[in-house]
Amino acid sequence: MPKIFHCADIHLDSPFSLSSPRGAERRRTELRAAFTSALMFARDRKADIFIISGDLFDGEYVTRDTREFITRELAKLAPMPVFIAPGNHDPFTAGSPFEALSKLQNVHVFGAARERVELPELGTDIYGVGFTSRYMLSSPVAGWETADPSRVNILVCHGDMTSASSQTAPITEAEIAASGFDYIALGHIHKASGVLRAGRTYYAYPGCIEGRGFDETGKKGALFGAVEKGECSVAQYYFSKCRYEEITVDIGGCNDKFEAVDRIRTAMRPYAEDTELRVRLCGELREPFNILPAEFGRGAELPRSIELVDNTLLLPDIGELEGENTLRGVFCRKMLARIKKLPEGSAEYRECELALRYGLAALQDRPVADYSEEER
Repeated sequence: MPKIFHCADIHLDSPFSLSSPRGAERRRTELRAAFTSALMFARDRKADIFIISGDLFDGEYVTRDTREFITRELAKLAPMPVFIAPGNHDPFTAGSPFEALSKLQNVHVFGAARERVELPELGTDIYGVGFTSRYMLSSPVAGWETADPSRVNILVCHGDMTSASSQTAPITEAEIAASGFDYIALGHIHKASGVLRAGRTYYAYPGCIEGRGFDETGKKGALFGAVEKGECSVAQYYFSKCRYEEITVDIGGCNDKFEAVDRIRTAMRPYAEDTELRVRLCGELREPFNILPAEFGRGAELPRSIELVDNTLLLPDIGELEGENTLRGVFCRKMLARIKKLPEGSAEYRECELALRYGLAALQDRPVADYSEEER
């Protein structure tokens, strides 16, 4: 019953191009720190096998400092064996860091040829295949045969379950169910899947270990636990040093900017300084508020950074619009005439009110004369 530590999509040397140069350097340091925490966790919990299912590096070019860092840190895991299946971001090509890593006594890097590595002391066989270019058109799961079904058989690979026509190693659930493996350690999808099962095979994406933008929200980490015949007690653990989060705050009806800021600050309370927060503002306002992130201040109880996205809707002055000789004016008069004929508070009354507000927001302030007869 081997205990495995399964991570993927580390993306060392990520540029963090949406951050400032100083911010990007900080995020790269935090990314390394998250991975270092994962290594320490695996050592402390006495994992039997350490697995990296692709995209250890963000690209084929890797800085000398990062090469030295990863070589030093993986060597520290010895005698724990490390198995790496390179992904589409870091294919195993000539001159890649994997050439040096392969020389470490405790590290095995899979290449284009499908391989099986026996671990007799654990009663386990590790299978794997890696990318050697940015594309892999065939499934890394289909077509295997386990040498000894009585042993614990684990497959390590990088692949895409979102599209059967993917150019980055397409995988189907049916292929997983027919594979004969006890556990398939996947990489490529940056959102953790949890441990899933197809047929008798357990499989999982651990997700990335550190989010890199608002398309990778929430805490990030890796998987740890025991795998045996017919059972899998692998669970998610979190190692990320910073998380990205998005919230929506309705500031509709606020009478002034101070009331709006107070409402936003209340909504931000669950997010501390380990969070980069995007706040989407919505609601209907009588007048616009120019709110700046700096107005929330700084401190341990506040997010590290705040990005405001204003999706509020400015309510028009119906009295003024009614008399306008514009398309909005015509629309306003016709809708008000219709609304007056409806029972106040009825469903149709409320629908027409909404249609009036959103229609006025969408229409332009162009005189009726500017529209062609066909447009009118």
